[in-house]
Amino acid sequence: MRSEKGIVPAIVVWGFVALLLLPAAAVALNGMTTEWDGTVLPTGFTTAWFHNLFEDPRMSQAILNSLLISTATLVLSALVAVPAVLAGHFYLPVLDRCLAVLVILPYAVPGIVLGLGLLRLYAGNFGIVLTGTPWILILAYVPLGASFYYVPMKNNLRAIPAREIFEAGYLVGASDLAIIRSIILPSIAPALIVGFVMNFALAISEFVYANLLVGGLFPTLQIFMNVLRGGSGHLLSGVIAIYFAILLIATSIVLWATRPKSAAEGQ
Repeated sequence: MRSEKGIVPAIVVWGFVALLLLPAAAVALNGMTTEWDGTVLPTGFTTAWFHNLFEDPRMSQAILNSLLISTATLVLSALVAVPAVLAGHFYLPVLDRCLAVLVILPYAVPGIVLGLGLLRLYAGNFGIVLTGTPWILILAYVPLGASFYYVPMKNNLRAIPAREIFEAGYLVGASDLAIIRSIILPSIAPALIVGFVMNFALAISEFVYANLLVGGLFPTLQIFMNVLRGGSGHLLSGVIAIYFAILLIATSIVLWATRPKSAAEGQ
């Protein structure tokens, strides 16, 4: 009886997953066809498009640049945002209220305005020249990704009895840093995972800032896709399929690395 009750939820969940994967599967399939125009199914299959992509040095360079930007953004945003959210929540309510406003600000202002502001800031007007380098792109993505830490972390922090946890820690002589490292951070691990994944996805998927701030000087995967837009749709479908695969692999690595360890693994 219990197994019968679980059939309907399983069908609903897997049906929803299939619905989400269908567009990506169709794009990947288009990258492996000889022709797919005016028919329900493709007329033939080939791997020539993917061979052409992997032999193109622009493709490998774009993937390498995107991974570099995404990884640097992930690390730097975590180092900046996570301590700030914890400090604001536990010690500085005024800072917490400011953060609540600041994390929304990058999305309230048009991207072109922020992009031009970054160009003016890092074009040497104030003694800092970062235009055309990956650093200006990383510094643009860090404020955008702050909300991906702030919102889930605040929801998790509100759900745990922080005061009782700190008082219990003080009774056994633990410092604030030890309590946060040993109890608070593991308790909000799901929120941190969301922040990691969303920041990586943001940095590898964003086009407006990449095109405006670095363009062809440091081509990312999105810029390479834009270059192929006027050419073969099969090549573009192949790039998009590779992009989806990179996102899937990177997300799986993050989930595996941050998974809770069982007692047997701990021993």
